[in-house]
Amino acid sequence: MIPFFSQILPVLQTVFILALMVGSTLAGIFVYKSTKKNGIVSIQSETIVTMQQQIDALKEQNKQQQEKIDQLEFESKATRDALKDEYGIFITVDGERVTIKNSAEPDTKHVIRRPPKKTPTIVKKEES
Repeated sequence: MIPFFSQILPVLQTVFILALMVGSTLAGIFVYKSTKKNGIVSIQSETIVTMQQQIDALKEQNKQQQEKIDQLEFESKATRDALKDEYGIFITVDGERVTIKNSAEPDTKHVIRRPPKKTPTIVKKEES
């Protein structure tokens, strides 16, 4: 019986070592994939938080700009109303055209046109 175990022992050791190697390889692959997935999830979470902060900052900036626009519109209307009430000067803004009329001189009318804004042209450089 002892000779039988002596002969089978190297085979059992080889099978055990192969099973251990296969198990270690599979465990390594599982750990690698798990770590990679956790890294991706972590990066995604950080990106979402950063983008949300940028959105919040843009919303606040938009709110401040809207308040400034409202204030400027109020001042513009108050100025036009004051000129109309005090001096009889009527100012009309229509798109790119501003018309100024003086009620004291009915035939007098000034029209001011703003030139259209030029849009910048993007020139692509070709690589040699």
